[in-house]
Amino acid sequence: MRCATCTGCGKCQRSFLPLDGGFDFAEHPGLVKRSGFGAAIDLGTTTIVARVYDLATGELVHRAALLNPQQRIAADVMGRISAAMDGRLAELRDLARGALRDCLSGYDISEAVVVGNTTMLYLFAGESPKSYAVAPFAADRLFGEWMDWDGMNVRLPRCAHGFFGADAVASVRMSGMCGHGGCELMVDVGTNGEIALWCGRRRELFITSVAAGPAFERAGITGSQIISSVAGALESGAIDPTGQVVGPLTDGLDQEDVRAVQLAKAAIRAGIEVLLEKAGVGYGEISRLSIAGGLGSALDIGYASRIGLFPERLAPVAVICGNLAIEGATAALFSHPFAEQTDNIAASARHVELGGDVGFFKAFMDAMCFLSP
Repeated sequence: MRCATCTGCGKCQRSFLPLDGGFDFAEHPGLVKRSGFGAAIDLGTTTIVARVYDLATGELVHRAALLNPQQRIAADVMGRISAAMDGRLAELRDLARGALRDCLSGYDISEAVVVGNTTMLYLFAGESPKSYAVAPFAADRLFGEWMDWDGMNVRLPRCAHGFFGADAVASVRMSGMCGHGGCELMVDVGTNGEIALWCGRRRELFITSVAAGPAFERAGITGSQIISSVAGALESGAIDPTGQVVGPLTDGLDQEDVRAVQLAKAAIRAGIEVLLEKAGVGYGEISRLSIAGGLGSALDIGYASRIGLFPERLAPVAVICGNLAIEGATAALFSHPFAEQTDNIAASARHVELGGDVGFFKAFMDAMCFLSP
């Protein structure tokens, strides 16, 4: 576990640097300082987050966040893959690059690390993702490479699979789960739900992903608010166990929002159930559940368990980690050895395919309903 006040010393392998702050070279004396500015970027399906650092001092000099303008074409990954295959690849590429230019405007960036799901990296690079749009869904490019863009030397870290991207791999590395001997889970909750299971005794990392959709990233209200509102409505009886709205809702939510939450939480919960089953791991063996991604630090584990997003039995070991992807991009910016370690994690991960899996379909249907209070 992290200390109460984390210095980012890395001794526990839970973090590489202080979260959401500057980089302290004193904690990592072996790293080489460079001149100029560098950028760490999380190119998310819904939201883009960027940080600019002074590479000589480690000072965080600028941060920016904006909605991914590709949403005007399609809200999710599959929609953007279809659009790219229908002749809109250049448009998607230009939208992503234009947004990044807006985030970095005013700074002469010499080096950058861009993490994102596999599709986002394909589109940023201007490459068609058609190779994994159909069975056997095998991406012909997993990155782990450098590219020149706008005068910057840009690192695109390695993805583990067509549907388990560099952002999720960065989150796995930053969670520290692969440095421990027990079993740990990490769930990155966003438009795409990536799930990772580390079996320490076997030194195996199992990964999978589910289509959660933008239910927890609705404009004008945070994902944690949506979850607490739905949980409160369940307690008050405004929503019945089937998800039907039978009373007044708060925060401007409606029946469509509740159905979107049902679909998202059922997909993530079913993904967890099936991944554990495939790996032969029981809930009682999980020593930690790291929750990363768009829900941020405001998520209430009790509310999340109440709606069935996570099993109640894991609530005592759940830890909210925030946006580990941007932290991993920052660490990779300052440390090339860290970046190589992350690429190695991606290369060694064992992907579990859920598409067409009968067990996943059953678990998904079981998870659609809300439990009675």
